[in-house]
Amino acid sequence: MQPSARTSSGLAALLLAILAISTGAPFVRLAQPAPALTVAALRVCLAAIVFLAIGRDAVARVRALPAVERRWVGAAGLLFGAHLGLWITSLYFTSTAASVALVATSPVFAAVFGLLLGDRVRPREWLGIAIAGAGCALLAGGDWRAGGLAVLGDALSVLAAACAAAYLVVGRRLRAAMPLAPYLALVNGVAGAGLLVAAVGSGAPLIGLPALSYVGIAGGALVASLGGHTLLNWAVRRTPTHLVALCVLGEPVGSSLLTWAIFGERPPAHAVVGGAVILVGIGVGFAGRRG
Repeated sequence: MQPSARTSSGLAALLLAILAISTGAPFVRLAQPAPALTVAALRVCLAAIVFLAIGRDAVARVRALPAVERRWVGAAGLLFGAHLGLWITSLYFTSTAASVALVATSPVFAAVFGLLLGDRVRPREWLGIAIAGAGCALLAGGDWRAGGLAVLGDALSVLAAACAAAYLVVGRRLRAAMPLAPYLALVNGVAGAGLLVAAVGSGAPLIGLPALSYVGIAGGALVASLGGHTLLNWAVRRTPTHLVALCVLGEPVGSSLLTWAIFGERPPAHAVVGGAVILVGIGVGFAGRRG
């Protein structure tokens, strides 16, 4: 395939990926009133089953890894499970616009974690981090006036972003150790097991939910997890990394618009302004990043 055609196919997959992952928050809204941990656990477990069917040699591959690499795979799964559990829970306390805007700060945390691992953070990236931080303060300030539960949702979204960044840092370390399908199968399997333990331990029910809750959970697993994240990982191998990072910033816009259109949840003004500042900051910091 010619480089231009390869890039075009990567961009097309990337656009489909952003559309798919933008459905994640609306599907969570559809799954309510099912508890957040129930939604997270069942969504990840369903995705893990499909990924394990695709990457049937996942268990054999992880057994062949050195012990230290197996521990990293386990860590990636736990971090991914924590990310999804925290983020889905945040949607129960704050607006979709606020939640998805704050969880989009994961590139900021990735830069900081990379710095701790010896990566160089450019001045432009520090500027972007500062702008994004100001957007977070603006958004959280509006939610503080709106009520304490909204601030709790904001905090959970930020923690989810940090877990997502750590998960990606670990994943980068394992990129050469395992092919994509078996890796995703194992990560989702570990994450699903951890979330199931958390859900059962908290008393969250796994059965007897309204039918629409199961539809929302299945939709999140099949469309957002399997469709969106698989396409995203496929696209990043064919499209420059900085374009992928910037396109992913379209998720907050897509999620907010879909939730507004389907459920009538109009984003509060401070979430729109704060979210816009966050996205500008990440765009400023990472627009010129090539890897």
